[in-house]
Amino acid sequence: MRLIESNTFCTSLVKSNLLFVWDTIYYVYMATRTEIKLTVHSRDNRDLPPTHATITKVEWDKAERTKNALRTFGIMFAFTFASVFIPILHFILVPTLFIASFVVAMEKMGEKVRNDGGTGECPKCHQTFKVQASKWGTRITNSCDSCPEELEMNLPPA
Repeated sequence: MRLIESNTFCTSLVKSNLLFVWDTIYYVYMATRTEIKLTVHSRDNRDLPPTHATITKVEWDKAERTKNALRTFGIMFAFTFASVFIPILHFILVPTLFIASFVVAMEKMGEKVRNDGGTGECPKCHQTFKVQASKWGTRITNSCDSCPEELEMNLPPA
């Protein structure tokens, strides 16, 4: 009977630790999300009346960016370690993934604001189109899903 209680305790301890690791890896970055309305212009046809689009602006503070960068580094480093066991290719994969894990983590660390995508209305065909997620810049260029119209949206400063 004592062995069963001990085994149940160990199982619950392992499950709680696995849930903690899961939460740390996947739910670690909590960002501030803000809905922003943008004006959509046709890139080629400036005489069309502008329409509107809504995108999600995602902002991370320094602690959140650090956690996100460490998570990315850990995942890339796990791939680096796993590539050691692939014959012949490990001569290329290990050094490449090792260097890439640092580069991608530093890139994530520097990303303070991001456009997480959204939807908008095409000025030409008035159909809904999907705004692609991208880095935060001064301008988003996109094409309509229904017609071949090139669209342009100006972003406010971060």
